[in-house]
Amino acid sequence: MTQNQVITETDSKQKDLMDNFLRVIKQNELSHSYLFSGEEGVGKLSLALFITMRMFCQNLTSESMPCGECDECRRITDLQHPDVIVIKPDGLSIKVDQIRYLKSEFSKSGLEGNQKFFIICDAEKMTTGAANSLLKFIEEPMGNVVSFLLTTNRNLILPTIISRTQVVELNSLSRSDFEAELAKLSVTPSQYKLLSRLTNRISTVQEWQEDEWLAHSISAVSHWFNLIVDNDITAFAAIKTNVMSLASDNSKKQVIINMLLSIFEDVLDAKFTSEHNFNFPKQADSIKKLANHVNKSQLIQILEELLSCNKLMAINVSYKNILEATTLKIMRILNS
Repeated sequence: MTQNQVITETDSKQKDLMDNFLRVIKQNELSHSYLFSGEEGVGKLSLALFITMRMFCQNLTSESMPCGECDECRRITDLQHPDVIVIKPDGLSIKVDQIRYLKSEFSKSGLEGNQKFFIICDAEKMTTGAANSLLKFIEEPMGNVVSFLLTTNRNLILPTIISRTQVVELNSLSRSDFEAELAKLSVTPSQYKLLSRLTNRISTVQEWQEDEWLAHSISAVSHWFNLIVDNDITAFAAIKTNVMSLASDNSKKQVIINMLLSIFEDVLDAKFTSEHNFNFPKQADSIKKLANHVNKSQLIQILEELLSCNKLMAINVSYKNILEATTLKIMRILNS
């Protein structure tokens, strides 16, 4: 990420927080430790780097913004500044040795000035030992030091650490920003709305793209739906042959149920609105065909059946039995 990208992303995704921190810095009221909490892709690291750039920049603009061009700004975004340290997970976790290194740097004076900044990415991934080691430092901050802890799940952070930081909740991604992040992952635009319906986490989308799970799931649900529309009893068999292999864990089982709900929400959209933006745009003909056939009462019954799948999952009813029984109920409703 370049220095100008840091400024652009922060301005785009967290404009209000950016302006607030500019005021805080101008009033010399920056706290010693912050916890930035928010979803993937909302700009937590960009905001932390922006604040750091503002503190070190040699050529502030007339609006007190970092210039994004000087040597200080460049070294910060290149993660090469000696007084700005960024810690990221080593493998699956942040280990105690990484925090010990951080502690040793806390005890030193700034190499080029009187201030130092530390950024800990994915702070929820600290081991217990690492978290306890860090706690001792933020309990008694030394010198002119500011730390930023970045997390996607503050519930996994030690309460004692949270109590000693200023918690900042970052705004969720706007629809356009989320779609821009999806584009970076080479997600097909026709999948944007469905993914926005299913998740707000970019990392989750990345996981679903592994082994083309997302594409296979959309295909399986679309095939099942087309059989339902054609009143084809093999929709029942399609659960076993096409769907079950994709339901490898409870999380993915839930996603598939939400996909089934989403495509019937498209039917609802087609029946009662004139402008359509379907979750499953490639199934538009089948969606409109069913919308013309089904009445309001039938559609409500179908949606209620699909919603009840969540309750059945919660009491550990067989997932295969849930989907097969729901398929038969939907076909009975459509034939009533």
